[in-house]
This record gives sequence, C-alpha cells and structure tokens, in this order.
Amino acid sequence: MGLFRKRDSSSVEKAAMALAAAGGVAHGVFFALFAWKIIGKDFGFGTVGYIILAAFALLGLGLNFVGYWLIKSGGRFAAKKWGYMAVALSTTIASALLAVAAWTAE
Repeated sequence: MGLFRKRDSSSVEKAAMALAAAGGVAHGVFFALFAWKIIGKDFGFGTVGYIILAAFALLGLGLNFVGYWLIKSGGRFAAKKWGYMAVALSTTIASALLAVAAWTAE
C-alpha cells in the first residue's frame, strides 16, 4: 500500500536538494580549476596551496554527497537535520573557494 505512495517534500527539503545539486557542480568545477593550475607548474608554495584548495573542493563534494543522501533517504528528522548541516557546510566551503578563485584569477 505505502510502497507506491509519492513522498511529500517540504519547501526546505526541495531548496536543500536544489542547493546540493548546484553545489555538486560547483565543487566539481573548483576541483578541476585548482587541479588544472597544478598541472605543468614547478612544485613550490603555490602548487602546495592549490593542492590544499583542490582537497577542500573534494571535501566539499563529499559533504555535499553525504548531505544529499541523508536528506533523500533519511526518514527520521535527525538524519535530515544532519543532511541539511552537511549541505550548508558544503555551501560555505564553496563560497570560500569562489572567493579564493576570484582572488587568484590571472
């Protein structure tokens, strides 16, 4: 009976899912951007910084994935709450990476 019922989503859940989808794309682009800056350069202080920034992009992508999964599959409120927090932290990391990418633009 309940197997084929469509699950109702709140507006907060829909917004978080949309933010997670956009954040996944953003973190993928930031990782590619910082990884591209590493390729072909001599290993130095700038390269180490770009490796750290690429690692933060992967961390944000992982948090985004976990948050999306918790929101999507979390039936209990506590799981959704942690999913919302993971998406929010991922978005915070993405905003910091955007600021750094704009500051280091050549």
